[in-house]
Amino acid sequence: MAACTPEKSEFGEALSEPPPDMVSQRSLQTLSFTTFSSALAKKVQDNQYHLHDNPEGVVNLAISINQLMEEEVLAQVNKALTLTHRHQYYNDTTGIRELREALANFLTRHHKPNKAISPDNLLVMNGLTACFDALSHTLCDPGDVVITPTPVYGRIYTNFYDRSGATVVPLHCSETNDFALEEDKLESLIKSQLDEGKRVRVFVLLHPHNPLGHTYSTKQLHNIMEICAQYKIHVVVDEIYAFSVYDEDTQFNSVLGMTSLPDPQRTHVLWGFSKDFAVPGFRIGVIHSLNPWVLSCLGTLSHYHSSPPLTQHAAATLLNDVEWCDNFYIPTNKERLAAAYKKVCESLQGCGVKVHKAVAGIFLWVNMQPFLEECNKENELALFMALLKGGVCVLPGQKLYCADPGWYRVVFAAKEDALDEAPVNQRVRQLWCGRSSFTPS
Repeated sequence: MAACTPEKSEFGEALSEPPPDMVSQRSLQTLSFTTFSSALAKKVQDNQYHLHDNPEGVVNLAISINQLMEEEVLAQVNKALTLTHRHQYYNDTTGIRELREALANFLTRHHKPNKAISPDNLLVMNGLTACFDALSHTLCDPGDVVITPTPVYGRIYTNFYDRSGATVVPLHCSETNDFALEEDKLESLIKSQLDEGKRVRVFVLLHPHNPLGHTYSTKQLHNIMEICAQYKIHVVVDEIYAFSVYDEDTQFNSVLGMTSLPDPQRTHVLWGFSKDFAVPGFRIGVIHSLNPWVLSCLGTLSHYHSSPPLTQHAAATLLNDVEWCDNFYIPTNKERLAAAYKKVCESLQGCGVKVHKAVAGIFLWVNMQPFLEECNKENELALFMALLKGGVCVLPGQKLYCADPGWYRVVFAAKEDALDEAPVNQRVRQLWCGRSSFTPS
């Protein structure tokens, strides 16, 4: 099974190739891999919908941002934040002690591991993109294979390929099997890569999953880790939506709370503030690892990926106010996510759009195949462009490496007025409900 080929963005003019010897070969590799979501964000950022200032602007339901708790988080930070001279000067680039201790306490009281999480096993960087980039440098050599189930958050490919040169190989999960991760297919893919003479170094799992919005059982996590341990493959688990599980019947089981790990030295867990605490601008991600060599290398790399101590201090104040954090914020956020999920599901289903059942995250995985005269990637992208022209921006599944055309990711955690009052929504509803099929114009 071949890896996905990097592609140019559909937005804007492509940059011409630089003259010989102008930039490094690494730069050429980076220039060849433009991230679709980043290019899309630049296209819509100057024309985003606002109820009063820009009512005809684009409602951005493509970028994964939780806006449901914006005011509450801002008020808490402004109330609790106190800066001192310590925040003016150089600090530990692996994360200030105040934040690492707050994170250890927070993750311990929620995930309930047998042994309390140590701040010394946590390393803070400026967002999960930085965490993935640093882990790729630490774990992979150029050409090494990284496996991840697809569809998947698109930057997984960029984060491992861009600077470290690792090859991300998809484990395709099919719509015919409800996009389930099949363990036997994982092992078969590992064996096929080894038979081709390649070195499989990392398996990346998003738990909860982006864009599918589901979680994995402890048994399935353990089975996956056992397979990877057999082949000495590192397991990197991204739990950035761990506290955005809104389904009342779903219990999230963090890897950090598992009683045993098949290969503790090759198991690394990521979390961050961007999604669960609605502060992507803080740029704070955290890596948990028990491997001293990995931690030491990451510590060196943290000089290039450090998060400002001011924002680290602000983040620590959110976690250390246990009454606000545990008893107000987390449950209230889950309630609002559940209500928004139900509302947007009903709206889309009323137009004949099929919605994949989700229990976590801030997005829907929706099937618009009935709106395509022929179900292919060209028509999928054309419908995306028609929606964008109509004033609503979603993310086409092919940009999340989905093998089945006609799927889209739709963020539902937008402000209520954007979903209810935007004039463009009426036009988009007419597009969805008024056409039996769609072909490119």
